[in-house]
Amino acid sequence: MHRSHRRSRPLGIRTIVKTGAACMALLVAAYLLLIVWPQPFFAHRTVHGIYHVWSDEPIAPQIDAVLDDVTRRLRTSPLHDPTRPVEIYICNAPWRMWVYGMQFSTRYGGIADAWLTRHVIIRASDIAANRIVPPGPGPIPDAEHRPLSYFIAHEITHVDVSRRYGRAMAVRYPKWLVEGYPDYVGKAGDFDFDANRARFLAGEAALDPTRSTLYLGYHLRVAYLLDRRHWTLDALFAHPPAAADVDYWLRAVQ
Repeated sequence: MHRSHRRSRPLGIRTIVKTGAACMALLVAAYLLLIVWPQPFFAHRTVHGIYHVWSDEPIAPQIDAVLDDVTRRLRTSPLHDPTRPVEIYICNAPWRMWVYGMQFSTRYGGIADAWLTRHVIIRASDIAANRIVPPGPGPIPDAEHRPLSYFIAHEITHVDVSRRYGRAMAVRYPKWLVEGYPDYVGKAGDFDFDANRARFLAGEAALDPTRSTLYLGYHLRVAYLLDRRHWTLDALFAHPPAAADVDYWLRAVQ
């Protein structure tokens, strides 16, 4: 009896590409599902006013006082709607920071997803002490002026800005404005303009965004335009001046 044997053909390049693309699409879809619907991965939840707080660890009762301070800070912003719910996710486990922060890093205090969900992501925190847990061995820079409530208010302000001026704010506006205004709101007046301007004129690294991770230099520009030159927020976002121009004005002002 004669038997014929057919050789199996190797997979073609087109088939491999299609399979790879399908697998990549499934991975992206799964990741987006995690981002849009994170609640199953955060076992603890509390509600205080408009704030819906989720965490992967038990939430200390002092969260109410922290959120009351967030509200105090947000009252300084005309963009904030005190009736609109806010979802906050505290990521104590590093992998949650890495995944839900979408920065693929754990070395940041908080982040707001202004593009898609408008969720606020906060790193591991000592809620009872109203502070975030530093990513490194030492304290976070400017910790005295940046408690946990500052970080939450800062990130909510990013969301508020995105609602007023568009989800693409990060690419439409200069970084000094995108980060400077949330720092301005987050500090809620806890910012000595004259002292920080003197530090800026002296060339201190903390006021130089190219040498510091702090937003003090950005904050100084925003405070000058809003408080000293009395620009409206809408005018500032409609026609933000160049950073070099604002720095020139800061040096020239008497």
